[in-house]
Amino acid sequence: LVERLRRARDAAQVAAAVEAHPPEPEGDLEAWRLTREWLRRCLPARLADTPDPRLGLERLSEHLTALEGRLHHQEQVLAGSAADVAHYVRQLRRRARRQVDRLNELLAPIAFGSIAGVRLQMTDVEQMEALLDGLSDQADLFKPGLPIDEALDRLFQRVGGTPGSARLLDYREYFDLQVHVQRQSDPTWRLANPTRMSTGEAIGVGAALMMVVLHAWEAQNRLSRKQSDLNTLRLLFLDEANRLSADNLGVLIDLCRTLELQLLIAAPRVDEAAGNTTYRLARVTTPDGREEVRLTGRRVRAGASLVDRLADPDAADVDFDPPPWRDPPAADD
Repeated sequence: LVERLRRARDAAQVAAAVEAHPPEPEGDLEAWRLTREWLRRCLPARLADTPDPRLGLERLSEHLTALEGRLHHQEQVLAGSAADVAHYVRQLRRRARRQVDRLNELLAPIAFGSIAGVRLQMTDVEQMEALLDGLSDQADLFKPGLPIDEALDRLFQRVGGTPGSARLLDYREYFDLQVHVQRQSDPTWRLANPTRMSTGEAIGVGAALMMVVLHAWEAQNRLSRKQSDLNTLRLLFLDEANRLSADNLGVLIDLCRTLELQLLIAAPRVDEAAGNTTYRLARVTTPDGREEVRLTGRRVRAGASLVDRLADPDAADVDFDPPPWRDPPAADD
């Protein structure tokens, strides 16, 4: 009895108490009482309260048979669910492909600088496709004593992957998404490589993708919210633009004109790029000793080249009120 109690679950204290009683009639009765109390806590009430142990064992056998039948039924239901996982993942992947196609439709008219086109390309992962086939078989999912997560890990390893059952249910793991660009001088679509693109082109491609994604979100939001008093104002903020040359800034401005996008950038020489408005803030001290912050603006005409602006600034620039920025004040800008 003591050995069986030691092997039983959560019965270590009962086994120690039974072993501590002396091998006498009174000790045997006490050991039996402790064992019955432990059994009463473990068994269902309608089985534990049976006065006849043989009748209790018979009812327990019937109860276990019913549990086995229920477990077998649940395994069959889960088997059907596991077989549907592959279909569910493929359905999500088809939906993602349709979304990529809609984004490519929005990207079709975009061209700026030397970039003639930008598009997204979606390709299936062959290794993950083998996992979908393995899920359809689901032979490893119902081995006795094998948890579902461990079965999925073994299935993942069997087709050459690393353990990670959560990845099996993430449809994004089943395809690769790449950005391809087409140049004005080459009709071939090539993978967008930042090392082979100028800074302005790289930022422009990223901004184009971001804008079409935002446009898709706005369209989805308009479908879900039929009435909305707020209109989205698309703004692109870019800091540290002093790293960009005038040509790169021109590429960004060309892109923003195509996307009907407002670009706000901070750069000391941004006025060298045509087609933008340059604002300057200056803190000056008035004759009476007060400090003021003065704002001046200058819009560069799109048709004026850098040489023309340097030769005749008045012919290329349109100044705003307050007066144009001519001589900077003595105070620091």
